[in-house]
Amino acid sequence: MSAPVSATLQHRISEQLQALSQVGESLTLRLLDLEERLKLIEEHLSDQASRSEADTGLELTGEILALTEERIARLEDLLTGQRPEHAGAGHPHLHLSSVPAYAKSSSTAVEEPELDPFPEDEEQPFMDELSA
Repeated sequence: MSAPVSATLQHRISEQLQALSQVGESLTLRLLDLEERLKLIEEHLSDQASRSEADTGLELTGEILALTEERIARLEDLLTGQRPEHAGAGHPHLHLSSVPAYAKSSSTAVEEPELDPFPEDEEQPFMDELSA
């Protein structure tokens, strides 16, 4: 009785091994298909990203330029002695004609001692003169 039992047991085990190998093969094929689809999607996304980077690059450059103009206008206001509240809280526009205006107003700021950030110090005696 042991011979027929062992034959049927071997037959069942071989059938289960065959089914397991078919599952492994199916999973391998699905995995390869998935990797191929993922590669296509990555290529598609990189193409779209490069196209959108070119478009958004121009938009970002415009935004950066606008922010830089605002910063320069605020710095000009600070250097000419104007308060930022008077500069207008909206969008200050910087033009090249405003640069010479800064040069004219900066020369008047040097003449006025209260606006001069670096006043001249009085002459002080040396240590040798103090000890003598």
